[in-house]
Order: sequence, then C-alpha cells, then structure tokens
Amino acid sequence: MMNRNKLSRKRSIAIILLAVIGIFALCTPDLNTRYLKANTRDAMKFEFSEETLKQAADFQQQGITFNSTIATAFFEFENSHHSHERYWGMATCSLCINDAMVIFTNVPEKIAQLREHAKDRTVIVPMEPEDLQVGNDIHISDEEWKREQETTTSAYKGANININLFKIWAGKSWMATQAAELNPFGSDVYHWMDVGHFRDGPNYCGETVVRHPEIVPQDSMLMFMRRDLYEQFDHPESVVVEDDFGSTFIPGGWFAGRAHVWPKFLQRFEETIAMYLMTGVSLFEDQALLETTCIRNEGLCSLVRRDNHMGYVDPSEQFEKCNNWVECKEKAGWRQGSPSNFFGMRYYFWHGGNFRFWDPATGFPTEDQDFALYHPFQDAEATKRLLARRLVKVKN
Repeated sequence: MMNRNKLSRKRSIAIILLAVIGIFALCTPDLNTRYLKANTRDAMKFEFSEETLKQAADFQQQGITFNSTIATAFFEFENSHHSHERYWGMATCSLCINDAMVIFTNVPEKIAQLREHAKDRTVIVPMEPEDLQVGNDIHISDEEWKREQETTTSAYKGANININLFKIWAGKSWMATQAAELNPFGSDVYHWMDVGHFRDGPNYCGETVVRHPEIVPQDSMLMFMRRDLYEQFDHPESVVVEDDFGSTFIPGGWFAGRAHVWPKFLQRFEETIAMYLMTGVSLFEDQALLETTCIRNEGLCSLVRRDNHMGYVDPSEQFEKCNNWVECKEKAGWRQGSPSNFFGMRYYFWHGGNFRFWDPATGFPTEDQDFALYHPFQDAEATKRLLARRLVKVKN
C-alpha cells in the first residue's frame, strides 16, 4: 500500500510540475511576479545595511558564539490581524527570552528596548514591509497580493487586513535564511519563531529556551505535528493544500534547521509558491505552503511524531498530561501533550529527547500499518500490541 501510495504521489507531482512548466512556457507570465529565475540565483536576496554587517562582524571578531540562533520579525502597520497593543504584548512575552536572536523589524528602537537584557546576543535588522520577499528568486508584487486576497477561499477573503501580514507569513523561510547566511554568532542551528509564540505570558523571561539544539537533524528541517493524521483527509496526493486555517498537520510558528539546510529548504519552498500561483491556490496560509513543501521533497523534513512517549518512559507515566505551561515546563511537554497544539515546539527544545520522526514525503501509511501515527493518545495497549507485532515481523 505504501509503495503504491508513493508511486501515485510521485506521478501526481510529476503531472503538476509538467503542467506548471507548460503554463510558464505558453503564457510567459509576468517576470516580476511569477517566474523563478533559475539562471539568476539570489536575485531577491536581502542586502543588509552597513551598520548591520558591521554589528555582525563585531560579534564575530569578539568570538561571541552561540550554537543556536532564533530568527523572528515584528512589523507595525495598520489593519493587521491583531491590534498594536495585542502584538506588542506578544512581543514582550517572546523577546524577553535569553536566546540569541536576529530580529527583522520596521521599529528597531522599540524592539531594542525589549532586548536590552540580551544586547550581547541580539542583531536587530531594520527593514520595511515592502522589502519583504518570499524567496531569493521569486517576487510577488503588492498588486498580486491584493488579487490573492480577493480570490482566496479562506476566512481572509475580502477582509480589511493589510497584505503585509501575508507577506510576513509567507516570508518566514526567506527571513530565516537571510539570518542564517548573516550568521553573526557562528550558530550551527537556526530557528524561525513567530513573535507570538509565547503569547500565553512572559513565562520564559530570562531563560534560554533552546537548551537542546542537538535534537535538530543534520540534513533536514525539524518540524512537529500539531495533530494526528486522518486517513480520510491526509494523503500524499494532497500536494497542493487548500488555504483552510487549522486543517494542516504542520504548524508554522516554529521550525528549525541547521545553517546549511536553510538555503536548500528555501529553494524548495519557492518551488511550492510557484505551484500555488500557477494552480490558483491562495498563498495566505503559510502552514499549507510548509506542508506541501515537505510532502513534495523526500528527506527535506523530519516531523516529530506525537507518539514519542512510546517506549521512552515508564508505562505508568506515558499518558500523564501537562495541562498548562507550568506543568509542561517542569515535565517533558513534548511527550505528555502540551496545552497548545500550535505552540509546543518550545517544549521540545526545552526538554530535549530521543525523538521518533516521520517524513511525509515517504508516503502516508494506513491506520493498520501505523496505528500510533493516527491515534497516538488512544488505546495505549492496542498501540503497544501493534508495535510489538511489527517488531516480531521485522525480526523474522
């Protein structure tokens, strides 16, 4: 079944890519919006200011290094998803952590106040929203974004929301890649973290959250699953994922990769954006873009499975839940189930662990083939029996 699914998925991907190439050739789309410039790599690569380059060089010359750096962004503009006050509250809770950070923003003075405690591990990159891109080799004009807003089938259709919000969402991988290439702290691991990731409160202020960067795989992007798989809904043929918020199994609030993986991931992410543009699917849900990128490219993504409790702890503790941030911070929240499905990545890096991964590009197993991928917190005894039977089969 898995082999048939995998072959079917590859055929579907090949057909879509051929169709995209054919449309490119026949329609000669606008070179500024819908064309991946394969022969002019890094055309949209960000040019850091001389001040930023000097700051990064000073950190490097002083030998200030951190094995992990978080990239994030904070932009102020009218008609965003939340109020200025709400976003400022999120930023206050997230930027008070002690991790090394590269922050893209159009209000650098305000952000500097929030990082006063960590000046020796912070690079603030002044940037206007119009400088945001979705990739090094693909540009989407403001006119294109406005058309996207009118054609989307999501809840954002026709909403009075500034298009810069969606540029930020789709530009996360691009910004993180720029930060990784600047690499002011000589870090091996780079993260994208939404500035609202700690919106539940200043619970980690003064703490280094990424205490276990070693959990990031050597050659693939680390992501996590916010929900179980649904056999009726999730399948490898769903290469282009509709822009329905909350339907994806990959959240976009935090993902991480080693510095050399980010450029490769960005290139594949750009190909996904080109597919969405040419097939008429909205770019508004960055989580759908991430999921499609992972489904299309074998070996590119490693998703932390939700059944990681199996086999790693005492059986009596396997289903002990942490119901709030205090419990999750004290316990291994990644193992026992964090109270938020979208903001759980912090517990992975806080606690560390011996994780089991799943690569969606290898095919989607059925429930019979991998019961725990669909029901990680249900019927533990049945799950253990299934895993035991599979182990016997492998040995035989």
